[in-house]
Amino acid sequence: MNPTPRPAPPESFGAMLEQALGAVVAISERDDLRNVARAVSHAAWDRFIGSRGPRDNRQEHEWVVLANVLRIAEAERLTLSEKRVAVAFTFTHDSHFIPRISEQEVREARSPEAKVLLETRKEAQRYEHMRFGAANARSLLNRLTDPRTDDGPLLTAEEIDRCAQIISTHDAWKLRNPAPPPTGDRLALACVEGDALWPLHPLGVLADLERPNDQGVTKDFNDPQAWRVQTQQSCQTLVEFRAKWKGFPASDFVDGESIFRTQEGGHLYSAWRRHWNLTDLERGV
Repeated sequence: MNPTPRPAPPESFGAMLEQALGAVVAISERDDLRNVARAVSHAAWDRFIGSRGPRDNRQEHEWVVLANVLRIAEAERLTLSEKRVAVAFTFTHDSHFIPRISEQEVREARSPEAKVLLETRKEAQRYEHMRFGAANARSLLNRLTDPRTDDGPLLTAEEIDRCAQIISTHDAWKLRNPAPPPTGDRLALACVEGDALWPLHPLGVLADLERPNDQGVTKDFNDPQAWRVQTQQSCQTLVEFRAKWKGFPASDFVDGESIFRTQEGGHLYSAWRRHWNLTDLERGV
C-alpha cells in the first residue's frame, strides 16, 4: 500500500516560489535556496499554513514575503548561508496564530484609556506570537533533512538558531516601545522589511479587508474606497513608527519618512506607494 501523500502547497504557489527565486543571480545559490524553500515550505504547509483559519493571514503570505526578502537579500549581497536563514524565516515566522489587533484599531480607539488597553493587549499578543513562533520554527527546522544527502540536516544548527532569533523579535519594531533590529544586522533587516511590505501587496490588502472582526464582520472588499483606506492605514504604519524609533540617525534610513533602511526595501515601498497613489501621509508623533 502506498503511503498517504503529505499535504503540499497548491501548484500555483510553486510558480510564486520560482518567481521569488528569480531575484537570486547565481544559479548555484538559486538551486540551493530552491531546495531549502521547497523542504521548509512543504513542512510548514503541513504543520501550520495549510490549516489556517479565516482570521489568520492568507496562505499566500509567506510566498509574497519570500519574493520581498530575496530581492532585499540579493541587493544587500548577503551570503548564501544568510539567504538560507532568510528563506527559513519566511516560511516559519508566522507559525503561531494570534487574533490580531491592528494599528488602525489603536488609532481609532474611542478614548485615551481604550487606546492604552488596546496597545497593552497588542503588545502581549505580539510577544506571544514571536516567542511561540520562534519555538515552532526551531522544532520544525531541526527535524528537516536535506533530500540531496543521506539524511543530513537541511540547515546547520547555527542557521536554525539565527532564524529563531530573528523570529523572536520580528514584530518588535511596531510595539508601544519599539525594538527594531540594529541597522548593521542586514539579514534581520531583509527579513523584517520583507515582511513589513506584505500589507501593501494586493493580496496583503485583501487579507486585511477579508479578515473578520470580533463580531465576524469583514470589510467590503468589493468597495474600491475600502481598498484605498486600507492601503492608507498600512502605509501609515510604516511612517508613524519611524518617529517612535529612538537612537537611529537619519542617515540610517533611505528616505525622510519610512522605516526602511535597505535600498531595495525602500525601493519596493516607494513603488507600492506610487501604485496605490498614496501621498501626504501624516507622520507619527
